[in-house]
Amino acid sequence: MGPSTTRQSAKQAGSVVLAVRVALVVSALALALLPLPRPFVESVYAIRLYPLIRQLVTSVTRHVDVALFDLLLGGGVLVISAWWAVRMIRVPRGRRVRELARLSGLTVAFAAALYLTFLATWGLNYRREALATRLGYSDTRVNAGEIEALAASAIRELNRAYDESEHATWPQLSDLPSSLGQAFERTQRQLGVSSVMSGLAPQRSLLTPYFRRAGIDGMVDPFFLQVLVNDGVLPFERPFVTAHEWAHVAGFAHEAEANFVAWVTCLEGDERMRYSGWSFLVPRLVAALPPDRQPGLWETVGPGPVADFAAVRARLNRTIPVVRRNARRLNDQYLRANRVASGIASYGEVLQLAVGTDLGRQQWPVGSDGR
Repeated sequence: MGPSTTRQSAKQAGSVVLAVRVALVVSALALALLPLPRPFVESVYAIRLYPLIRQLVTSVTRHVDVALFDLLLGGGVLVISAWWAVRMIRVPRGRRVRELARLSGLTVAFAAALYLTFLATWGLNYRREALATRLGYSDTRVNAGEIEALAASAIRELNRAYDESEHATWPQLSDLPSSLGQAFERTQRQLGVSSVMSGLAPQRSLLTPYFRRAGIDGMVDPFFLQVLVNDGVLPFERPFVTAHEWAHVAGFAHEAEANFVAWVTCLEGDERMRYSGWSFLVPRLVAALPPDRQPGLWETVGPGPVADFAAVRARLNRTIPVVRRNARRLNDQYLRANRVASGIASYGEVLQLAVGTDLGRQQWPVGSDGR
């Protein structure tokens, strides 16, 4: 093979690589900017493809006792930084601008590939059909009178669950797949999930110190589908927080939907789990009412739950305000970029599902004033 043939082959290979890079960037931009029909995402991705992807990924990662997201994040930053440094040091001074442009292009292509991987492994769940639509949501049910009646009922359930679980031992995070896993599976069946998944053992991340300072209870790794939970959450918070992350892995990306799935899951469990679920929902029910209606309801909360709510406030008061504000801002931007129009406000929209849907109302005790 002569020099000219070698140069031609190298040129062709370079053209192919460039075409691949351009295709990655264009595809990523198109999927980021152009809306996909939600029925298409629901029927093709959420119901057919994602369960297969999830089963394939979690069949491996559920047996790994380290947070793979830590390795991806730390290793990615380290490798890219070292790669840039080595290339810029080795390139002759007169060619540094050209090399800088080349490295920038390669980095953009890598970011595009990472984004496409994110969408494929989990991120497209943000674009599926709303759970409220599938559960017979009616906004006429969500009104102050209804919420107040249900808040009173929820407080009674909260107090009862506390009394019955006061002396019980709370499960560790690693015990929750066995303590709450069956309840999670039953909840998925109620929601019509096409392929029911079992609970995953939460992992402790190297990001935990940041979680504590930012007031972040947990997250799902969208690449390896592991559940990361801040081990600083209080014992009675663990079931709900973990079930919330399980819901994400099951395909419920929207925060309100994950909260709803976690609440129903906890109510499917024993009294400890039920207490965890009601302790999440009660403050949000009361906060949704006019200020003049709230004190009377708070007076009916038992001393045990009151002490637990104070412990949650104390935990959150140990966060660093500037870190927490920035974390909320980044989370808001992330959610909006993934088609969640209300951003972090979406966390509170769980009330619409708990009060305004058929399945939500089935969770309330028979004889509740709001039924």
